[in-house]
Amino acid sequence: MARLFISQERLDEWTMDQKATLNAGRLTLTELGRTFMVVPAVRFLKVAGDEPDPNDLINRVKTEEELVELGADLYMNSVIHGDIAYDVQPGFVGRAEPKSGA
Repeated sequence: MARLFISQERLDEWTMDQKATLNAGRLTLTELGRTFMVVPAVRFLKVAGDEPDPNDLINRVKTEEELVELGADLYMNSVIHGDIAYDVQPGFVGRAEPKSGA
């Protein structure tokens, strides 16, 4: 099953517009009536300083648990992996729960 990444910024917009709610790791898209189980994650945007990416992480999404497994450190909008600093986009990654009656 595919994973869905939702940026913190987008989630904030949806919440303000009452298009989504987030409660105890469950994101509900109110207009669609769909629920996703979500965990904090980041999307890798670029290597700080626009250097090459020796770890092939650009445009990849990693959960906080996966970052720990990599030995990477997350701080706000940055991740340090080895000697490389990345700019990241905070958000959530999740999987859709089955529809009721499915």
